[in-house]
Amino acid sequence: MNRTIIDIPYSLMRLTAVEWDIDWRGQPPSDRTDGSTQVVYNAFPRWVGTIDLTLSGDWIRHWRGLHWAAQGRVGVYRIPMIDPVGFSQLDYFGPSYTRLGVPFSSGARFSSGYGFAPNATIEAAAPAAAGATEITVTTTDPALVPKFGQILSAKEWPMGVTGVIDNGDDTYTLTIQMALREAIAAGDLLKCVAIGRFEVTEDRAGSPGYDANRISRPSITFREVLSR
Repeated sequence: MNRTIIDIPYSLMRLTAVEWDIDWRGQPPSDRTDGSTQVVYNAFPRWVGTIDLTLSGDWIRHWRGLHWAAQGRVGVYRIPMIDPVGFSQLDYFGPSYTRLGVPFSSGARFSSGYGFAPNATIEAAAPAAAGATEITVTTTDPALVPKFGQILSAKEWPMGVTGVIDNGDDTYTLTIQMALREAIAAGDLLKCVAIGRFEVTEDRAGSPGYDANRISRPSITFREVLSR
């Protein structure tokens, strides 16, 4: 089945709380007769997330349109995995670019008044095969050096940084979880605000009901879509 991709703009992610994590999909542990414990893990772990939003006015209407377009669990949400403790796009680009997008080199924006979606990137310094738990990246911008515990993505597959080694030549060797789901080549871009593909866990998840003040506070739980 072809699933519609619903792009969630960064500007609509008006978060009051967020959690991103890897669901290793382990089965309940069983105790052996010798006192040891057996745990069985699924071969396909995936990222999961819960976001709490506070929306008003036009933002409610915009989110509701996307919610309807997704047709419940049918659609796939392409989501910026906003995670300010890992990488703050607001701090890096400033409020204007974060809110309105990056303009053309002339300073002009699209007729809508918005520019290109900002997202800082770093480059893969060497190829890495699918299944790799170590990659090498390069950047000359100190503000973009990956951090322990940061979430990055390549080809819309998120990865968590579990180790950073400074190689002393503007390259950094990273250990990552989960392992790469798709091979990368030297020069491929990794996004500092990870992009992932997610589905909701129930059809009405994210329905933006609102109060008398026209404020909506939806809470949505997502799980990563593993089929492409």
